[in-house]
Amino acid sequence: MSTKFNRGKAYHGSSAVTEGKLQGATDTDYFYFFCPVCEGKQIMRPLDYEVRQEQPDNPYNDQLKSKAVKGFTLAFKLHCEKCNLTDFVKVSNLGWQGGDFEARVKPA
Repeated sequence: MSTKFNRGKAYHGSSAVTEGKLQGATDTDYFYFFCPVCEGKQIMRPLDYEVRQEQPDNPYNDQLKSKAVKGFTLAFKLHCEKCNLTDFVKVSNLGWQGGDFEARVKPA
């Protein structure tokens, strides 16, 4: 049985997860998101995901040496069991393709 992502409700990551506030790390080869509200590194639980966008070609392939097999955006619904924060984050290869993160997010 298939259900709609976020039960069909609109979603977007809140200010709690923007501007570098949502961080994470790997253990082995698994990535874990840390709650941006809690002290320390409380791991957030992925509750759901959705392929938001998928396309056969990646628009950056002709500009870069490395080649992506396709273009995609994945959305994840995350939850912190400690503080009950539920939020959303996206991972994509259709946005920034490299460079210095700090330089990109500095206020103008």
